Amino acid sequence: MLSTLATPAAAAERMPGHTRTRPLPLDPSEEALTVLGPAWRSPTATTVLAGEAFDLVRVAETPGRLALDYLQRRGIRCGAVFMEYGSWHFFVPPNSAVLPPGTDWPQAVTYLTGQHVTIPGRGTRTADQAPLHWITRDPAGHLFTAPIFLWAALRAFTATPDLPTTGNAK
Repeated sequence: MLSTLATPAAAAERMPGHTRTRPLPLDPSEEALTVLGPAWRSPTATTVLAGEAFDLVRVAETPGRLALDYLQRRGIRCGAVFMEYGSWHFFVPPNSAVLPPGTDWPQAVTYLTGQHVTIPGRGTRTADQAPLHWITRDPAGHLFTAPIFLWAALRAFTATPDLPTTGNAK
C-alpha cells in the first residue's frame, strides 16, 4: 500500500540497512536547512559532502525530467532537484542505495555518496542558462524525494527495450 510510505524519511527507515545520522525536523519546510545548513541559503555555488546527511541520484536530463513530472502529477513528494552539465540530481535520504531485495538502481543512474558535490546558489535557476542550476526547490524547504518512488519512475524511464531477434537464435 503506497500510503505506508508517507515521507521519504519513513520510506528510508523501512529500507534494510538504513541508518540516519541526523534527526530530521518535525516541520518539513526546515528539512533542507537542517540537512544542508548555510549551503541551502548561499547565493553562490557551494561544495558539500554527500553521504552523511543526504545522498544524490544522478541521471540524464530526459529521464530525470520525465521522472520528476511523473511523480509530481501523482502527488508523490519530490524534493529539490538541480542540474549540472546536463545531469539531473535528486536528493535522497542517506543509504537509499539499499533498496528492497531484488531491486537495484537502473544502470543509467549514478548513486552519489561519500563524495563532495557542488550545489547551485539559491537563486540560480534554469532561466540563467548556467551549467549548474536548480530545477526545483519547491515546496520550500523540502529536500528529499521518496527514493522507492524515484527508483520506480527512473526504472520505467530508463528501461532499454528488448532487442529484436534476427531469427538466427536457436
